[in-house]
Amino acid sequence: MKQRLKGEVKRRILKKAMPLLIKNPIFWIILAVLLGVLAFFMIIATLVSSTTVVASSAFITERVVPPQIYYRDLDRIITSEFGERTDPVFGTKAFHKGIDFGLPVGTPIISSFDGIVTTVSYPSRNSSESNYNAGIYVAIKSSDSELATTTRYLHLSEAFVEPGQAVRRGEIIGLSGNTGKSTGPHLHYEWIPDGEEPVDPTPFIMLMSKATDTASKEAFKLFNKVKWTKESGDYDFFSDKMMYLSGVYMESPAPPFSDIGTVTIRNVHSGTSDSRTGEGTDTETPEEAPVVTVPPNLGSLTHPFFMQYAAAAQAEERRSGVPASITLAQAALESGYGNRSICNNVFGIKAQKGYTGPTCSAQTKEEYGGKIVTIIATFRAYSSVEQSFADHSAFLLRNSRYRFALAQDNPYAFANELQRAGYATDSQYANKLKSIMRSQNLTSLDANGGIDPATGQPFNDVAFAGGGSGGGSGGGVGGGDGNVTLVFGIQQYFGSYAKQVHRSTSTVTDPETGKTETTEVVTRTDLIDPTFNKPIINSVNYNNVVNYGSYGETEYPDLYVKDLPAAIIVTLSSGTDEDLFVSHVQYVRGTY
Repeated sequence: MKQRLKGEVKRRILKKAMPLLIKNPIFWIILAVLLGVLAFFMIIATLVSSTTVVASSAFITERVVPPQIYYRDLDRIITSEFGERTDPVFGTKAFHKGIDFGLPVGTPIISSFDGIVTTVSYPSRNSSESNYNAGIYVAIKSSDSELATTTRYLHLSEAFVEPGQAVRRGEIIGLSGNTGKSTGPHLHYEWIPDGEEPVDPTPFIMLMSKATDTASKEAFKLFNKVKWTKESGDYDFFSDKMMYLSGVYMESPAPPFSDIGTVTIRNVHSGTSDSRTGEGTDTETPEEAPVVTVPPNLGSLTHPFFMQYAAAAQAEERRSGVPASITLAQAALESGYGNRSICNNVFGIKAQKGYTGPTCSAQTKEEYGGKIVTIIATFRAYSSVEQSFADHSAFLLRNSRYRFALAQDNPYAFANELQRAGYATDSQYANKLKSIMRSQNLTSLDANGGIDPATGQPFNDVAFAGGGSGGGSGGGVGGGDGNVTLVFGIQQYFGSYAKQVHRSTSTVTDPETGKTETTEVVTRTDLIDPTFNKPIINSVNYNNVVNYGSYGETEYPDLYVKDLPAAIIVTLSSGTDEDLFVSHVQYVRGTY
């Protein structure tokens, strides 16, 4: 009876409250934000391979990130999954308590969440079998009570953290390796809920990895443009300059991004630090991406490529509404005026998930870990260039992110909106299109003849102002409208190795006076870890070696980290056709 009465009261309250709630504009704002986030999650979920994880059981939050960002398609580099398996070393049935990622030695490994380092282990010949098998490893306990989890990162080649140290999600904690019981370079990654046995970590990281893949691909293009100086001093050790993920903002708003960043240099052992801002303004476009100026005078249609396909582009405009000048300029830019077309594909559109038409494979250049490599990719294939034109128009019409471009009468504004919507990652993409359009007077081929009906004069160029689709800045909003903002930092570790101190005496006799003087001579050599046969930079490693050996007088290692936590910001937005696109990018200027 009581339960029925409570239920009736709740129904009456909701009945009275709903009309007021629906009329409240805040209600609709909150609902729109929630739907945007949900849509973003669903798009990421559809990108995840069903052979690796069931999207409906996956866990996604800005508070958990994958353990590395240098190699994309995380599901494809898993070499051993969680669960029962045949042990690759002993050949016996065993339970695998984590997942293995095949990574080259030296790949930066990052913490999956904010937490405290509980263990840094460097095994020695005196270690237990289980400890030795794990190789060099780090364990981190989450400082978020809702996560209540410890993660372990095994088989490292080096650790850059200390027990008791607080680490942020995405921060570099060490380098992947091949230490311990290992048949090849890899990272063994475990997820251990408090008081429980390890569970499969795949659902906790796989969805977010799809977002970090898209964002890091863009961030690595800018990584080498951040000017980085080597610290002065007599140091033995310098790691590579490494990019890491310093922040993800999906559920919460991203902080404002400044073009001038702040560097911190911290002593890893003592925690003491000092900071400084970048030197100089360096606001000019880097040499790698020169500004493309739009010619002030209109040219004429003389290039054979445009003469051959002008009629086809005009026919396509009548069918789709996409300006002929845009179609021709993009085709010329993407295919090198037809010299780089693949199977009549003059727009370089790849055969992504969901595409069922004919394909062909060809070499293309991609960026991985900041390096340009040549890979074999699958592209859409066409029977003619004209068919490629038609599919290009369909691609723009099918994806809602291009709705602002399609709404433009001015073809120069159309070009701006293409870049703003993320059609290409080139920071000068719109200017390059407009340069081609002006030099060949391509706008005269458009249905409106390149004439603004409002003025009766040729359309004027519109400067590209950056930002996300629809004219927004896109530079700091996550958690709404289907956006997620990722902030990337840069770190470099350096320091002096642990030393063995050698003392001896030197006796010198003055031939004139016959006086003898004795002086102490002090020399230092690197203290070598006998297990791994390398110099020692980590204090845990140092204590471990000194405690199990007789090395006489020794000196502690010094390890520092140079950290620029907000170097690059990338905002992703969700479109239709199961894709994510880059809607905004910024990076710091100056020298660090």
